[in-house]
Amino acid sequence: MRRGAGWWVMVTALALGTVVALGLGLWQMSEKNRPAPVLVADQAGARDEVMRFVATNLEKLLSYTPRTDDADVADMASVLSGEAADTYRDEMRTKLSVARTNGVTQTSTIRRTAVESLTDDTAAVLAFVDQTVASTGNNTQSQSGYAMRVELRRSDGAWTIEELEPL
Repeated sequence: MRRGAGWWVMVTALALGTVVALGLGLWQMSEKNRPAPVLVADQAGARDEVMRFVATNLEKLLSYTPRTDDADVADMASVLSGEAADTYRDEMRTKLSVARTNGVTQTSTIRRTAVESLTDDTAAVLAFVDQTVASTGNNTQSQSGYAMRVELRRSDGAWTIEELEPL
């Protein structure tokens, strides 16, 4: 009994299909078993680094006394970049002239920080700030609390603050 050409074509197609399906299945298994890359935002060390940077530097940036001088402002502005640095210097000139005239001291404490987003070279951190403003000239003191979004960028391996946004 002689088999027709159609039968041999079908057997060859089925064998080829089986080999292709087996190869595809093995490839999918190897891809599925490969661990996914760890996102920067999932690394506790990276989150802690940006939260610590924001907490430490934001307290310095938001606090001043009548004795704060231009060198202090320049030193504090070194962690800022772009428009944030220019805006900070301008605002501090105004605040310090009032502080010297009225004996105003502003003390800021960062209560908590939380990472909103984090990549290799950018981050957004929420900071919850407690602030006390005391004036010896007016003999007054006020306390307030608020939140800020702090936008960061890493350049040359160091974080800098690009934007401070009160919420």
